[in-house]
Amino acid sequence: MKPRTRSISGAVLMLAMVPAIIGLLACLPVPIGDPERSRVDPDITGVWSWVDGSDIAFYAFHPYDRRTWLLTGVALEEGGGADLSKYDVKTASGLQQLIENETVGEEGATANDVVLYKAWRTKLGGEWFMTWEGLFPHAEEEFVPEHWFVFRIQKTDANTLDLYMIDGEDDRFDEVKKTRRTYERVIKKHARDPDLFSDEPLRLRKVAPEHREFVEDLATEVISQPD
Repeated sequence: MKPRTRSISGAVLMLAMVPAIIGLLACLPVPIGDPERSRVDPDITGVWSWVDGSDIAFYAFHPYDRRTWLLTGVALEEGGGADLSKYDVKTASGLQQLIENETVGEEGATANDVVLYKAWRTKLGGEWFMTWEGLFPHAEEEFVPEHWFVFRIQKTDANTLDLYMIDGEDDRFDEVKKTRRTYERVIKKHARDPDLFSDEPLRLRKVAPEHREFVEDLATEVISQPD
């Protein structure tokens, strides 16, 4: 096991929002599961928050069809007139206070980047997994992904979702061909082996429906910025 990838934290996962460094992370060279044969989980559909220290991001799972989600990720930034440090965002109540008290805009809560993924589920070895495939719709040429994020899904409770990233540099992948089927066989065999995954999950907390407008406004803030 490579210790560099075993220590992936939420902070590093946030860097996944910058495509230029995607190769530094424990991604897989192939997608897992067939999105055409998948089904969205209504319990996952919606908006989720991620907090690591003072870093905050939101992930919105919108069903694209019955099989896949369009996943939008947006990182929360502090505008010129805002002081977000006064909120204890590690608690649900603290994050709720931030959302209810702060205005989205240059002087308040703002955002500079939005990323898009196609996401789908598949079941292997009795466990559910989720694949994130990056989407870059504004590329001049047709975009073909070279890496995928794949997570084991663990529902801690109705409002908490833990996603454990598969370590793409695990030794068990070294001797297999880089095809979906061969990688799926390895994952199926070791689906419940914690050594195959990051030590720390990407922990997501459900955002109440009445607060989803705040997240939508953050994404709009990025889209409305001049090039």
